Amino acid sequence: MITSDLGKRMRIRRIMRNGRVLVLPFDHPIYFGPLPGSEDPAKLTALARENGATAVLLTAGALRQAAPETGDLGVIMRIDTTISRLGGPDTVMHLLHDVEEASSLGADMVVVNCYIGIGDTDIEHDLLVKLADVSADCEKMGMPLCGEIIPRVSYKDQPNAMPTSEDMAIAMRYGLEYGCDLVKTVYNGDKAGYAKAISKSHLPVIMAGGPKSDDDTAIFRQLKEVMDAGAVGAAIGRRVWGSDRPEVTLRAIKSIVIDDASVEEALAIFME
Repeated sequence: MITSDLGKRMRIRRIMRNGRVLVLPFDHPIYFGPLPGSEDPAKLTALARENGATAVLLTAGALRQAAPETGDLGVIMRIDTTISRLGGPDTVMHLLHDVEEASSLGADMVVVNCYIGIGDTDIEHDLLVKLADVSADCEKMGMPLCGEIIPRVSYKDQPNAMPTSEDMAIAMRYGLEYGCDLVKTVYNGDKAGYAKAISKSHLPVIMAGGPKSDDDTAIFRQLKEVMDAGAVGAAIGRRVWGSDRPEVTLRAIKSIVIDDASVEEALAIFME
């Protein structure tokens, strides 16, 4: 247990900077295919390293190509996936790799996805068992685990509804109960409720960026709210590499997440 705990602490140190986390994820092609901006893993890793990210989140195949560019970045490896977007529901997630393989590739953390509230008890059960199994393996290997725990709230018969603060509290707390070291989840726009949910989770939480928005500046307001609510960082992918100016966008995001800048200061960087 001492060795396992030391391994986790050493790896987490490579992902965090002064207690903050800024992840550039580009694991999207394993589901969506090569979205514009996500095509070149090595180029994206260099983008992250040169513009203030603390870590990248990618698949095993992408890591093999991106490894020469990682430098001092933390490496978070996705070890599960769903079927392609050409197939069926994206809530069915299966393991592709194990923790030992991630360790052999030099990963500092593994991430698995877990949707809750999806309205299918069998699928949700399988996702939670997967999370628990990976957590147990991570403990043995000294590998930190990020649980990407997303409340889908389909049980409310409102497919496009945002999760309530109670939904968020459940999702975040599941991270603790299932042995995660970090929780990645969505922001529902309720700053006070999000802050309460984080306080009840007793784990570091980072915001998932989500799809591109027509308003390029909305991300800065959202980031400021979640950081003020007690999050330790964010994982922003499509809104960075999908933008017309990914370098400037990432630097502006970094100013809020890592440097505690105001929205106005971030916008000034973005408008350069």
